[in-house]
Amino acid sequence: MIKAVIMAGGQGTRLQPLTFVRPKPMIPLINKPILSYSLDKLKSEGFSQVMVTLGYMWDHVKEYYKKNPPGLDLKYTIEKWPLGTAGGVRKARKYLDTTFVVLSGDVITEVDLNRAILYHQEKKALATLVLTRVDDPSHYGVADLDDDGKIVNYLEKPQPGEAFSNLANTGTYIMEPEIFDYMEDQRGVMDFSQHIFPQLIRDGKAIYGYPSQGYWNDVGRPETYLKATSDLLNSGSWGIQGERIKKRIGRIGDIWLGEDVEMGERVHMEGPVVIGDGVKIGSGTKISAATVLGENVTLGKNVSIHGSVIFSNTVVNDNVFLENSIVDRQCFIDKGSLVENGVVIGCRVEIGMNSMIRSFRRITQDVKIFPGSIIDSDYLISAE
Repeated sequence: MIKAVIMAGGQGTRLQPLTFVRPKPMIPLINKPILSYSLDKLKSEGFSQVMVTLGYMWDHVKEYYKKNPPGLDLKYTIEKWPLGTAGGVRKARKYLDTTFVVLSGDVITEVDLNRAILYHQEKKALATLVLTRVDDPSHYGVADLDDDGKIVNYLEKPQPGEAFSNLANTGTYIMEPEIFDYMEDQRGVMDFSQHIFPQLIRDGKAIYGYPSQGYWNDVGRPETYLKATSDLLNSGSWGIQGERIKKRIGRIGDIWLGEDVEMGERVHMEGPVVIGDGVKIGSGTKISAATVLGENVTLGKNVSIHGSVIFSNTVVNDNVFLENSIVDRQCFIDKGSLVENGVVIGCRVEIGMNSMIRSFRRITQDVKIFPGSIIDSDYLISAE
């Protein structure tokens, strides 16, 4: 039986301040952890045994899946300090005694893993990288293939003008246990993309690329997180929780409602939209375009929310405007405030009345912003 490993130990610095209070794989994506999408994927393709490599805030993962078992046999390794992607997988080597699959815990993908495994076996590969074409290779590792699909060149996060390919590494691999022979002499932080793959290519080993055309998103930055939210909602096929309601006056497009939702008069919603359990929405409020509200969120009167995600137990008071932004749990945004495009607000933040948060600002947790403030710089130091 082929086993699987999910790499879930990173610190997620690009998603701060959301990762100040939780590891990146536990960030809610449409009201369930990002990691659950990888677990659901493995389960749907017939995998039963999964090793999860943990590091940063590892206890959040173990506690959640102890209470919410995914129907898989989960085992864990824990890094006392960062070991890198390859180092974390090497820590699980005793468990990986046959062909195994490696997934990233912060990636949403539709790749057919069983087809990728067959390709790997047909090529008699030592390692196979699942690849996808991207418009901007600068955020990823890119690979160049020969006519047989063997990787002949690889470069991590190329600078402008350096990219020789737009085939990006998806963070999904199929490997043989012999891969660990190439890690014996490595010390300290050890990364697949920076250390192991370039070495295998230099040595002429059987490292292959498997181009995939299925959906893939590296949910590692606020903009890709919001894009994944929009993509998943628009597809409507990712097990979205809630009851899909019928279209009627003031309700357009796909709308999923949780339990015990309260709405005032003249509430207008343009889907796709997800409303979590226990949400309260005041009269005259408008919610549109890939917005997700977590459980027990409260919206006041005449609020306008466009393309944003609000985590659980947050209160948004009357006449607030929020666009393409992320608001963590237990926040309070007071009357008349404006939150512009691309803002990320940490948990337990209080924003005073008639304040303005300029585009792409980030505010760490437990910050109190005075009424009438204009925030045009980041507050991104962890308060812990």
